[in-house]
Amino acid sequence: MGKAAVLVSCIILLAQGSAFAHEGETHGTKHHDAQMVKLHKMMPMYAQLQAKINGALGRGDAATVEIEAGKILATIPDLKKAKPHKNLKKIGTFRNMADAFGLGVTTSATLAKRGDIAGAAAAFRKAEEKCNECHATFRD
Repeated sequence: MGKAAVLVSCIILLAQGSAFAHEGETHGTKHHDAQMVKLHKMMPMYAQLQAKINGALGRGDAATVEIEAGKILATIPDLKKAKPHKNLKKIGTFRNMADAFGLGVTTSATLAKRGDIAGAAAAFRKAEEKCNECHATFRD
């Protein structure tokens, strides 16, 4: 991926960061709990970290990929505890997607550390696809 494409991807992700969290929205008592609050704080952070990881992958900066991936991975347990906005009966699918997202991020960091930037980028694209899939299935 060229530097311009990485830059455009980063800008798009950062611009959408606040939209991911539904900032300012309330969900009533049904959806407003401690885990939902955590989820709403995590989503913009994910967008920022994804932009940093994509930028680092574009530069071949394995150390940054590993550091930023670690920040995402630290949130996966909370992500798996969260309740999605819709399709609550598919909570198992939600947790499987969170696992797949975490695995993709872990694989990206591992491959980058080994010097396989192309493989790390491919693994990270799969992780990002899980974000999109989850949002399509479980968001309002």
